[in-house]
Amino acid sequence: MFRRLLHAQTDPPPARSAPRGRFSPHPALVALVALVLTAFSLAAPAAYAAMSRDAAAAPAQVLTWTAGDGYMGYTSAPTTAVAGPATIVFENSAATGNTTGMPHTLTFDTSNPDYNTDVSLNIQASPSDSGGGRHTAEVTLTPGVYHYYCAMPGHMMSGELTVTAAPGNDTTAPDTSASVSGTKDASGNYVGSATVTVSASDAESGVSKVEYSLDSGAYADYGAPVQVSGVGQHTVAFRATDKAGNTSAVKSVSFTVVAAPPEDTTAPETSATVSGTKDASGNYVSSATVTVTASDAESGVAKIEYSLDSGAYKDYSAPVQVSGVGQHTVAFRATDKAGNTSAVKSVSFTVVAAPPEDTTAPETSATVSGTKDASGNYVSSATVTVTASDAESGVAKIEYSLDSGAYKDYSAPVQVSGVGQHTVAFRATDKAGNTSAEQSVSFTVVTAPPQDTTPPDVSASVSGTKDASGNYVGSATITVTASDSGSGVAATEYSLDGGPYLPYSAPVAVNRAGSHTFLYRATDKAGNTSTAKSLTLTVVDSKPPTDCPETDDRSTVFVGTVNTGIPNRVTTNGCTINELIEDHQAWASHGVFVSYVEKLVADLRHEGVVDQREAGDIKKAAGRSDVGKPHTARTEP
Repeated sequence: MFRRLLHAQTDPPPARSAPRGRFSPHPALVALVALVLTAFSLAAPAAYAAMSRDAAAAPAQVLTWTAGDGYMGYTSAPTTAVAGPATIVFENSAATGNTTGMPHTLTFDTSNPDYNTDVSLNIQASPSDSGGGRHTAEVTLTPGVYHYYCAMPGHMMSGELTVTAAPGNDTTAPDTSASVSGTKDASGNYVGSATVTVSASDAESGVSKVEYSLDSGAYADYGAPVQVSGVGQHTVAFRATDKAGNTSAVKSVSFTVVAAPPEDTTAPETSATVSGTKDASGNYVSSATVTVTASDAESGVAKIEYSLDSGAYKDYSAPVQVSGVGQHTVAFRATDKAGNTSAVKSVSFTVVAAPPEDTTAPETSATVSGTKDASGNYVSSATVTVTASDAESGVAKIEYSLDSGAYKDYSAPVQVSGVGQHTVAFRATDKAGNTSAEQSVSFTVVTAPPQDTTPPDVSASVSGTKDASGNYVGSATITVTASDSGSGVAATEYSLDGGPYLPYSAPVAVNRAGSHTFLYRATDKAGNTSTAKSLTLTVVDSKPPTDCPETDDRSTVFVGTVNTGIPNRVTTNGCTINELIEDHQAWASHGVFVSYVEKLVADLRHEGVVDQREAGDIKKAAGRSDVGKPHTARTEP
């Protein structure tokens, strides 16, 4: 019996190297066959075939390792074997030279991909164990190289076992590949020269030779990477043959070699940037990072160097972080592959200490906006706007949750259109990681009412003292009412005697004697305006007004002899527009009259008697009139 002990390998497996220790060569039946075939060449094929059949039928090969008192190498170990079943014998006993009772192990390495890893074997043997130090194991070997070693502390025992394929079984050609290396230009051509490296492997009998051909020339043995320096296009073909005589298919790599450019005498271009968190004064808080870049369009950048605060120059390989509080200067330069060094440049900056730690969470608030109904519910949708502020480190993010859902990042006002009650919770986190307490706003969204397309209902009534003829004595008061069952009344307007529509806010008193026409209309909140309605009435007074400058009841406004076509309306003091113009009195000059009219129409515009267009027409008529001009003969209309 043998024991397999699984334990930690305190000594790592050594790199692949030549076997160590004293190794006794194993008798080789194949060598004997070869000798016989050499002596009797005519009978070689038949004899070789017979021997191969006998070898295939023979018991599995026995591979023996022995150990003694030494810990720098096995006493004996095989170096070669043939693929297939094998009996591994490991003996560490007095018979093999162990007089001290020292234990040893035989371990096959399964962790190194450079070796075969398909046999897991770990045998520990000592003269005093139950097997007397001799143990065996049955394994199956495959072509390749196995690495073995002693897995006990202080031992330096290791070696390699090379396994070849059984004779006559290798019919597979080697695997081949090639790579091209060298300095490339922007077009991918090799500058000056290119180096072709060919590799070949054969898992069975092993590679016998590798050959290459340059630009369709004769094949030559490949022993080292091939350097091609001739300018132009090139093709390197390659193939390999294994020890069983199998030759791989020809493969090739193609490339172009170009002449080296003229000598580079221009230094690299350099620049640097400083990054980090800045305060309001532009100083870097806690630290600043300097990033240096360099470029060279000819030979290329070989190295970049920097100096901090006039110190010695150092190689630059990564951004330089400067954390010392105070002013700093980083100088930098670069050297190209032709040896040209750039002029020194520098960047200066100031690092300040970080402010006290921020432990205060942000302030948060939210508002809800939208169209409300009479009950305060939001019609169709509501929009929630969240704001946050942090006077220390600043706000890093705002989050919200709708109706107890998962929190989401807030980046714009949240519109909620689902009908029903809703709650929007919100919170904010500052750059120091402090998160505010959760707050919330609640509201209700209701369905929008049907669209309002019906204008308001509007009516008017007249009150006052009437005479026997139904005329109103002294004055009449007109009251307008409007209603809208849809969106509601937005505005009511009226027009008296052809004047502009004015907002209606209270009953309108008409106290100018004469016939009057009163128009009225209303508009609802949906923009529907009712058709204008009208009523007519007559006001009589036995005592006509005596406080007007003159009497002028013409139907349109005249300025001198210029007819504006504007209705001669009654103003708020009971006088007509014509009576207030006073174009029949003597004026000191035409300019004085025009200035008077301009002031008058401004007052009438303010009172709502005329609109902006009509006011402008009256001022233009005053300018065209001859009122106030000297030596003017006027004819009364």
